[in-house]
Amino acid sequence: MADMTDRTDSQKHYDNSPKEDLKDSYELLDRMEHSILQARSMPFSANCIIDREEFLVLIGLLRDGLPVELKQAKWLLDQSRELLETARQQSSEIVGDAQNQVARMIDEHEITQQSRLYAQDTVAEANEEAQQIREAAIQYTEKRLTQVEDHLTEVLVTVRKHKKDLQG
Repeated sequence: MADMTDRTDSQKHYDNSPKEDLKDSYELLDRMEHSILQARSMPFSANCIIDREEFLVLIGLLRDGLPVELKQAKWLLDQSRELLETARQQSSEIVGDAQNQVARMIDEHEITQQSRLYAQDTVAEANEEAQQIREAAIQYTEKRLTQVEDHLTEVLVTVRKHKKDLQG
């Protein structure tokens, strides 16, 4: 209970703010940058005095925010797996339909040759369509994962920069 009375006003402000107000990592980084820019300078040096507790709270909130982006990456992977599974199921259905059609056509003696050609075309179209669906799912997933990776890289670079700035 004694540590509750030792907290600074700025830290109380962050503790009382709902996490929803700190929607993304950039806002936290902006707050950290603002605090550094507003910090009191040390005489005859480039160093400044910052509120350690405030920064520890901001870093904690920043850490809490990072898993959201990681969850998004996992969600994208799950979505790509679902898209691939759907593509596999659709291709299996199309191939199954084509095979059933081939079997029916074989039963009709006069058009056996035509049915073989038609079945081959249908299977080829089904395989081509399934391949296109797979490629589109993979492209979509790669694009979204690259976007998430780029965002995470930007956040990491900014955090490292601020950490380096803090270390002087």
